[in-house]
Amino acid sequence: MSSKTIAPYGEWKSDISAEAATAGSRSLTSPRVCPKKKRAFFVESRTNGTNGIVEITPSGLKHVLPDSSSVATAVYEYGGLAYAVIPGDRLTILFSDARAKALKVLDVDDGTVSTVLESATLRYADFDPHPEIADVSHDHAWVLAVEEDHAKPKPVDVKNYVVAINTVTKEIRRVVEGADFYSYPRFSPDGRHIAWLQWNHPNMPFLGVKLFLAEFNSSDASVVNVKAVAGHDGNSIAEPRWSPDGQLYFGSDESGYRQLCKLDNHICEQIVLPGLENAEFGEAQWRVGCQTYVFLTNTTMIAAPAMFGSYQLVHINLETKAWTKLDVLLTDIHVDCLAPISATSFLVIGSGHTTPSGVYRVTISPDLTTQTTILSSSVDAILPESIFSSPQHIQLTTAHAPTRVVHGFFWPPHNPNYTAPVGTLPPLIITPHGGPTGHTAPGLNMKLQYFTSRGYAYFAINFTGSSAHGKAYREALFGAWGILDRDDVVEAINDLAARGLIDAARVGIEGGSAGGYNVLCSLTWHPAMFAGGISYCGVSDLKALDVETHKMESRYLEVLLRLEGVSDEDKERLFRERSPLYHAQKITAPLLLVHGDEDTVVPIAQSREVKSKIEGQGGEVEMIVLEGEGHNFHRAESWRTILVEGEKWWARTLLRRGAEE
Repeated sequence: MSSKTIAPYGEWKSDISAEAATAGSRSLTSPRVCPKKKRAFFVESRTNGTNGIVEITPSGLKHVLPDSSSVATAVYEYGGLAYAVIPGDRLTILFSDARAKALKVLDVDDGTVSTVLESATLRYADFDPHPEIADVSHDHAWVLAVEEDHAKPKPVDVKNYVVAINTVTKEIRRVVEGADFYSYPRFSPDGRHIAWLQWNHPNMPFLGVKLFLAEFNSSDASVVNVKAVAGHDGNSIAEPRWSPDGQLYFGSDESGYRQLCKLDNHICEQIVLPGLENAEFGEAQWRVGCQTYVFLTNTTMIAAPAMFGSYQLVHINLETKAWTKLDVLLTDIHVDCLAPISATSFLVIGSGHTTPSGVYRVTISPDLTTQTTILSSSVDAILPESIFSSPQHIQLTTAHAPTRVVHGFFWPPHNPNYTAPVGTLPPLIITPHGGPTGHTAPGLNMKLQYFTSRGYAYFAINFTGSSAHGKAYREALFGAWGILDRDDVVEAINDLAARGLIDAARVGIEGGSAGGYNVLCSLTWHPAMFAGGISYCGVSDLKALDVETHKMESRYLEVLLRLEGVSDEDKERLFRERSPLYHAQKITAPLLLVHGDEDTVVPIAQSREVKSKIEGQGGEVEMIVLEGEGHNFHRAESWRTILVEGEKWWARTLLRRGAEE
């Protein structure tokens, strides 16, 4: 056995190049299987930032969408489910093409694409075909969807609807209107009813969401007998789904955790699963159309519940209420990740601690043992699992009031070819997630591993307010955004240092969007804790965010800062107190700002103003503008720039500070 090379942390040579971590790194999402023809598909990102559709065939994977089209939607800015498989004599796919601003149809077998609608102002997402759509002679050629109308572009004027799209006549009818937001319009198995979610300002997709039910008339795509059936008394509903025999299931946070429920005679009944009482079922987040639980039969389902940020794959018998954790080593199975194939098989997209995200087919035996086959990997680079760092769940109790428990995942530096000098500790990169009501799961992240394999420790903090930790944990941030989340970072650093896991003198912080806001707040109010920081599209001015952001988040600050009943004068004061821009002179650590010039969620002006403020105080600040990128970066070239420049930044800050001291 060869001996390891001794080298300082942060200076190890790694086989994970920027190219390996980005060029072949693809986003995989939205598996769907045609219920009649059993043909299976998923969405895969391309290196140029567009998205293709891939069919899973007996002979392998087939890219069925021409490169000239892209399947994507900008509904609610964050998008989500952007296509639906339509059975018929010829299999077609109805999809949104956000880049072309069009609603299109793909003939899967001949590869031709036709346009249903081109519009600079209308957007579509979250599609669900009528269960008898193949039988067009009976007026069943409808596909439900969420429509967003930007004819008047100001957030207050943008309108949303549940619509029905006729795949034969190309007619689009507005079925439900009047609420600020809609999601998950879904046909019952017999096509006679539809269910959907709706909510109004200032609520969010995880707060104050109600479930509605109505009878559907196929002849004219109208609804009658509309009823709100769940989500009363402030409970929030997520991810409604019909079982094959017509039972309506959904996630409800009435118990304090988003538990699986069903509608029984218009009464919400929780499915009690002993041992999973603190797990969360169903996504209630930013992207529409997620599938994190699916039915195999009337009485069995596959689900991917989250518990303290980590996911597991479980088989549930709905008759006996027995559940079994399947032997599938995936710990990050979120957003839109499941599709049933048969009573004994399904598709899942996910990643493990040392396994990159991939599309898997899982077959279940009668004794619930599994056979798992990988169909597609998100990465091209073939690297041994031994090069990857494995995460550890960290739970800490804060030393300062208010006393609270904080969660996160710690990745130690790891490289099979290197070790650090005895008696030294690694520099730390700590990252708060976006949202701020998102969370980080412990699946393999190649960009993270790029740094751990070079000798950096990495901590993803699921600070107070994060999802996947229960309702109370999530809502504890309401009114305290910009305080508890930033202070949690300092508590975590001190805890990791006390455990002897990191060098507290060499800590860097990086994050995007609300995570970028956390970066700026942490650097501003705790400047002595950090050797450097990187903010991606970070919020710096809360008043500007309140004025400039998109519709879904245009009143988000009312929740995060508890602004109800607050006078205009006090609101202005609060905005200024919590905005890093007005305190940026306190930032002493070098700061790198990265921003897309087409960001509509957090306009680039927010980063430019921070840069100007710090430069005016003689501070060290640099900025990278990613041309053509929005709030979420899509191009591999952009991520290569972020990794390469990020490594240079940490070498200049974290490693330099350690050398000087």
